[in-house]
Order: sequence, then C-alpha cells, then structure tokens
Amino acid sequence: MKTLDPSVQRERWLRRTLCRRYAAVVFSTFSAPPLKGQQAENRAICWAFGSLIRGECEILGAWNLNGETATMPAVFGDLSDRGVEFVRCGLGDLRGAEAAFLATFRMSALYPSIEQDLASALSSVKPRHRAAMSSEMRSMLGEPSGVPATVLQPGISSEGLRQKYPGILERWSGSVAAFRQLFALPEPYRQLVRSVDRTAIGMQQRLMKAISRHGPFVDSVEAFDFVVDGLLRADLQLRREAEAKQLAREALVLQSGRYAPVSGGAYGAPVLA
Repeated sequence: MKTLDPSVQRERWLRRTLCRRYAAVVFSTFSAPPLKGQQAENRAICWAFGSLIRGECEILGAWNLNGETATMPAVFGDLSDRGVEFVRCGLGDLRGAEAAFLATFRMSALYPSIEQDLASALSSVKPRHRAAMSSEMRSMLGEPSGVPATVLQPGISSEGLRQKYPGILERWSGSVAAFRQLFALPEPYRQLVRSVDRTAIGMQQRLMKAISRHGPFVDSVEAFDFVVDGLLRADLQLRREAEAKQLAREALVLQSGRYAPVSGGAYGAPVLA
C-alpha cells in the first residue's frame, strides 16, 4: 500500500470536513517555537480540540497566527468553511475575538478555560510547590486535586502557601468567580466540558515538552509541520480509542441482546511525539 507524502497527509487532515455541531471546543494558543539563529517572531500557533455531545473527541486543526491576515477570526472562518455551524461551549482565552466567535457560531457560548488559567497561574509558582499549590487552587473550585496525598509537598500548609503566594491566590479567587457560569451548566454537561478541558491541557503540555526536546527549528514551516505532525498522531490515537470503545459496545450488545448506552468516559493520553 502506497504511503502518502507527509505534506499531503498534513494538508488533507487540516482541510478535512468536520462535524456540524460540537458540545465543547477548547482553543489553545502558544508562542511559535524558536528558530535557529533568529530572534523570537511575533507569531503564535493555535489549535482546537472538540467533543461531540456523546464524548467522541477529535483535534479540529492547527493554524499559524501572524496577527495580520492569520488571526483568530480567520480560524473561526476556517472552521465554518469546513462545516462547523454550532459550538455549544467554546473554551479558551479569546480576548479580542469574542464578537467574531459569536458572529460565526450563532447561539454559541464562550467560557474561560479553567485548566489554561490554572496552568498559567502555576507557571509563576516554584516547581517544588506546584503540586501543593494546584491542590489548594482546585479546592477553591470545589474539585478534588487529583494528586495523591503522598505526592504533595510535606510541610507546606494552606496558610503557608497563602503567605508565600498571596497575589496568585488572590487573582485565582477572582478567576473562580468568573467560572460560575460554567459551573452552572447541567451536571452531565459540566462534567463533559471539564473532562474535555483537562484532556486539552494535557495534550498541550505534552506538545510543549516535545517542542522543548526538539530545540530550535530551521524555519517557521518546519516548526509548524512538527506541531501538526504531533497533533495528527494524537488525533489518530483518539480515533483508534473511539473505534475500540465502539467495538466493545457492539460486543456487549451481542452478548446481552440489549442496548448498550454510550458513555463519554475518560479520555486517554494521546502521544504527541
């Protein structure tokens, strides 16, 4: 079987037709990877991760942003051109592009990404305190930390964190108030949105580690291709996981003779590099 040229495979994946309606889409943006022998450019890369109402997920695409012709409104336009009509819940820092999002996807809603805001806040915390700080900040959300007690830094109390990082916790308290609309969503839907948000930040962190391991790129084309290749591999893994779950459900139906309800469940950790 003939293997597609990588550039052709990337182009097909980036231009493929998407679903009409998504329950949640997380927009993630980061500074473009460093280039060899050059100063940082005023560019960024955006990618989007979406979920259907039943929990099936896919990476919708990636875009090179230059602040001029390639902007977030252009990203929304590309998604619309590829078939997306409705996004029940858009997540991410879309400051300055809110009106374009709502104009492109009518009757949709925008919310901040809790995981992106949390990761941004923790980046200013000393590495040895991040597990404890993450637990403290998640407790302010009323959510479990997800970190075993044995991992948390011994000897650091909640009061100690507040004394060491008062500004971060004060700003986070203000952010928690901004999350109220998201937490007001119906419980099953809220759980889906939170799960999608957590999956997207995990993929973003693995992508950033892969970029760091690679080091400076020859040019912006090589850098963007590297990012797209990592996202494409992760998307293929998501599809394989979805197919495996579907086969398992069908096998259950055959064994029991009854209808097997679809469950969004928890998502895996797609390999990015």
